[in-house]
Amino acid sequence: MSAAEADVQLFWGEPLDGIAERVDRLKTLSEQVGRRHKPLEFGLRITTLVRDTTEEAWSAAEEKVAKMASGAGETVWTGNRRTAVGQQRLLDLAQRGEVLDTCLYTTPGRFGGGGAGTTWLVGSAEDVARALHGYRKLGITHFILSDTPYQREISRIGDQLLPLLRDHVHGPAPAQRRCHSSASSS
Repeated sequence: MSAAEADVQLFWGEPLDGIAERVDRLKTLSEQVGRRHKPLEFGLRITTLVRDTTEEAWSAAEEKVAKMASGAGETVWTGNRRTAVGQQRLLDLAQRGEVLDTCLYTTPGRFGGGGAGTTWLVGSAEDVARALHGYRKLGITHFILSDTPYQREISRIGDQLLPLLRDHVHGPAPAQRRCHSSASSS
């Protein structure tokens, strides 16, 4: 359906090799079905856990997962419940390892959101920007980045990560033109 009709195919946070394969497959399908619209675009929805240093980020990630695990009770994924195909693909990533590519953390998917599988990009702003740039090189042009608690984390993403992503696309911006989120000043 997306190969023929969608504007943007949104992917969850999967390893680069999996995303590359799916992008290639959808481009091929678009040609095969004679897509009549503008070319299909691609997006990524992923949680980003950014801290000042790589070590701080991994410490925060492990602490957050420990809290999720302690509150998970019977919602821990054991691999034997029915779920959507995309959801199952995310849950299966944990079988490949806790950390894939450079900083794609799979463990949160075992405990997340009442069955909603999730992967996180974890690291310093530079680590996460490099990882996102890898997706960009595969043709991903739309990004939905988040973490909780929303206000504090979106400020961190806006202040630390987005300037680096802009630098990757447009080159370094003059210091006086850098954007800062209004939430960070409150």
